[in-house]
Amino acid sequence: MLMILRLALAAILLFGSLGVSPAFAATAEPSAQTHEQALATPVGKFIQSLGDEAIAVIANKNLSQDQRSEQFRHMLSASFDLPTIGRFVIGRSWNAATSAQQQEYMKLFETLVIKTYSDRFALYTGEGFQVTGIRPESEKDSVVVSEITHPDGSEPTSVDWRVRKKDGKLGIIDVVVEGVSLSVTQRQEYASIIQHDGGKIDGLLALMRQQVQEPAAGNQPG
Repeated sequence: MLMILRLALAAILLFGSLGVSPAFAATAEPSAQTHEQALATPVGKFIQSLGDEAIAVIANKNLSQDQRSEQFRHMLSASFDLPTIGRFVIGRSWNAATSAQQQEYMKLFETLVIKTYSDRFALYTGEGFQVTGIRPESEKDSVVVSEITHPDGSEPTSVDWRVRKKDGKLGIIDVVVEGVSLSVTQRQEYASIIQHDGGKIDGLLALMRQQVQEPAAGNQPG
């Protein structure tokens, strides 16, 4: 799990959890079973390009840490459909929140996602990334299958990316690492906090405010 966070190529959520039919739609593009076939599709190229760009930024020794972090933030903002993910993670509590709470939550959520993954880019230790196939899920959604290889020659880590096309733009709405959805885990954690606070999101917002103010992992005292 941490290896994926290090690449920041895994960002956040359980297949079918976002209201997507598990059956392949008749109008969806054919499945791609090889790296070459996947790269011939827009979604496959989208994910591979994200991985390649992330590794290139990490490997560029001419960038300062601030410059590198800014590039990571831009990549994440451009690649992930954070509003869709944020609403999924908070679940039914979204409808119970006031408009002001919804706006603050979404701002805090997007800030935390970008902060978390940007911090972990710096922990990259020479892994490789390759898209290996595609499974269409519906007209709008496709699952891009990929693997992260490790410099020590250990078994590759499997990462599935759910990509949705919305308003003509591709965006990541789910990342599943070795069968574990990162956003479902986040949803469960948030639900526990909200339940502990009597169904209100005030406690969650307070915690998120605190997390936003915490220093980056690499800047914390030893």
